[in-house]
Amino acid sequence: MRPSFYPPGMREMTLPVGDGFADLADALGLTPEELAAEACARVVAAEAHQVGDQALRLARRHDSLLRRLGE
Repeated sequence: MRPSFYPPGMREMTLPVGDGFADLADALGLTPEELAAEACARVVAAEAHQVGDQALRLARRHDSLLRRLGE
C-alpha cells in the first residue's frame, strides 16, 4: 500500500523487482515496498557512517590546521 504522503526530503521512485524480491518480502512479513524502503534506509545509514568515519579521520589528521584556521 502506497503512503498518501512522503515526509520532507523523500521522493517516490518506481523500480522493477523480480519474484524473488516479492517472495523475500513475504517471508519477512513485509510488503515489497516496505522491504525496498528498509533496504534503502540501510544503504543510506551505511554510507552516512562511512562519511562520518572519513570526516573524523580527516579532522584528526589535520587538527592543527583546523585549529589555526579557527583562530
